[in-house]
Amino acid sequence: MAQEVSGLQMLLPNEELHQLVPNTELRPIMPTYSDILMMKALSSSELLAAPSMAIVPMSFSAAQPLVYGYDASRSETASMEVSKNLRLTATGAFRSYIGLMDVQSVSGSVQYSLGAMTMQGALAANRYLYYGRVVTQYGVSGQLSYCFNPNLALTVFGTYYNTNPFLSMAAFPFVPTTSYGGYMTVGSRSFYVNLGVERRFNAFEHKMETVPIVTPAFKISNKVTIELPLGDLMKHLIEETLIKSGPHRR
Repeated sequence: MAQEVSGLQMLLPNEELHQLVPNTELRPIMPTYSDILMMKALSSSELLAAPSMAIVPMSFSAAQPLVYGYDASRSETASMEVSKNLRLTATGAFRSYIGLMDVQSVSGSVQYSLGAMTMQGALAANRYLYYGRVVTQYGVSGQLSYCFNPNLALTVFGTYYNTNPFLSMAAFPFVPTTSYGGYMTVGSRSFYVNLGVERRFNAFEHKMETVPIVTPAFKISNKVTIELPLGDLMKHLIEETLIKSGPHRR
């Protein structure tokens, strides 16, 4: 069917196009390098914002994967304040990346505050369903923050996983790996910048890599903060500049 709009004919969507054809070979969606760079940057910002990691145990055998149906995301969080300085948190999440994979996560964390210092530790488990392949990942993480004054703070963090799987280049940005680093937070409550460095395992190249942490943030309200992680982009620009100005340039 076609519909005429301003003298042009446009094809109307056909419901049959959205139905999966039996016996059709399903292949991963391959993103461009720019897509991978942006997704990796967004993934890094999530870890910096909440290194306790994300989260809701649901058995793959109990529920059919939503990979080819629609994009879904569900999460639950339970928190208990044991004392004024001690808090326990349990979180769980289920995410379906359309056309790619399903991810289940569960974690438990403990946070302790002592004056200007805050310590946090967490245990996490992630399960990935990728085209019939199931991979389970276990991790432990820690973070230590110290606030020198309202405009300056220091944070060191680290996460270790028992395995750092490489599923595909399309899934690469969504699978966290072992990492550690630190950064300074400079600014005010309405605007601040995280400046530091992170060492993380590159599952594609099978080696550790160094990435700068440059994340300006704008606090819109008490519940909304916009962060712009620019570390991966700056790393890429620096590498491109060095390659072009190096002895092997053409």
